[in-house]
Amino acid sequence: MKSRLLRPDSAKKNFAFQLFYNIVILVVPLIVSPYLTRTMGSTSLGVYSYTYSIAYYFVVFAMLGINKHGQRIIAQRRSDLLRLRKTFWSLYVIHFAASMISLAAYLIYVLVFCASDVNVAYVQAIYVFSAAIDITWLFYGLEKFKLVSIRNAAIKLLETVCIFMFVKDPSDVLIYTLIMSVSVCLGQIVMMPQVLAAIPPARFSKQDLLEHIRPLFTLFAAVIAVTLYTVFDKTLLGILVSKDAVAFYEYSDKIVKIPRTFIGVVGTVLFPRACRYAAEENYESLNSNFNNCLLVTCFIGFASCFGLAAVAPLFAVLYYGEAFSICGSVMIGMCPIILIIGFGEAIRQSYIYPLKKDMTMVRILSVNAVVNLVLSALFMPVLGIYGAVVGTICAELVGLISEIWVSRAYLSLRDFLRNVIPFTVIGVLMYAGIRFAARFYDGTIAALAAQVVVGLVIYLVLTFLYAYFFNPALKLMIFGQIRSLKNRLPHRN
Repeated sequence: MKSRLLRPDSAKKNFAFQLFYNIVILVVPLIVSPYLTRTMGSTSLGVYSYTYSIAYYFVVFAMLGINKHGQRIIAQRRSDLLRLRKTFWSLYVIHFAASMISLAAYLIYVLVFCASDVNVAYVQAIYVFSAAIDITWLFYGLEKFKLVSIRNAAIKLLETVCIFMFVKDPSDVLIYTLIMSVSVCLGQIVMMPQVLAAIPPARFSKQDLLEHIRPLFTLFAAVIAVTLYTVFDKTLLGILVSKDAVAFYEYSDKIVKIPRTFIGVVGTVLFPRACRYAAEENYESLNSNFNNCLLVTCFIGFASCFGLAAVAPLFAVLYYGEAFSICGSVMIGMCPIILIIGFGEAIRQSYIYPLKKDMTMVRILSVNAVVNLVLSALFMPVLGIYGAVVGTICAELVGLISEIWVSRAYLSLRDFLRNVIPFTVIGVLMYAGIRFAARFYDGTIAALAAQVVVGLVIYLVLTFLYAYFFNPALKLMIFGQIRSLKNRLPHRN
């Protein structure tokens, strides 16, 4: 009898659980971040963010390109248990070996090269080790998002409780780092017993190992390029500007990352399915997959981009405190990234990675990295923290244009713009409505809540009218979900 782990869940169920987890990681920072900015301050938070950014480079090496390659190959082979066992264990051996090499290299770096905050850097080694037991890619490939979502949510809540219990002032940066590192490691450990029971070790050949080498290192190159223009910004800010600037950038990015995470849910859930469609050369289903992903990206992305831009200055002061007021203008600058990354993620998850255009993606990301590093290095000394924003936006925009060009054989630019332009208009009208409403309120929490409600009502009403009269696909998606929910409710006699 096939283990429950090997039976895929429905796309709706996967989406629901992934959404649940992302709601948790939305709520937790909303609770924890204001507490941290007020108790630890920008300098201690900057130390954590800076040391974390260094440790992250070693985690990237430990993971190689396993997240995308692992999901893709597991999704393709899950119907054959013996082949699945050989694939998983041969892949995990490579992954574990790379992780141990990375951990050793990190410890050498801290021992020999780390000049400041050495104790914090040593504690980050726990985070680096956690990569060795990270098998999230297996669960995603098997379309078992429920298990990962529940685990991550539980660990996140435990982490939150520990922060409130043990982090009281700026000197607790070591304790904060320990909580964050151990929680990541614990989250990986709890999943291992279930995997061992459902996918017991199997003998595999040298050829089983070798088949993973090329795709792993190809995708690893892509991850390295992404890291250079996402995480390296923080390292560069710490070197060229200050560690306080790292904290301001990090905590602005935390808010902007929330809608990006929600947008990514759809692509993450639909990625294994897109891999199957691509393997079967079912391009009609592949395009349908992308169109659904694009609609959700537009709906969430434009609401978040224009809504956040409208309330960011007031939100930053009320939420983080006056000392972090600069985060308001930084968030406004970062808002376009929500849409640019959202569109790029939809294209990558629907076409580029399922169709195994890995080397093409490496080239695109390498160009992005060069653009970001050059522009950031040029603008940071002049514009400070805003130099990082300029570099990131330009890099992401270059990447999106390149991804659209690469996918032009499958992606209709006319259909793409047909979805994007109406939501742009709706977003602009919502922004105008929020700014107009702001004139009648003072800078209080009630004022912020009122502006959010005004924006939400405008956006939902305009989207409803657009879907009902002009977009049959969106109308079907909205009313189909309402009908489905209605059918699940208990009927009264």
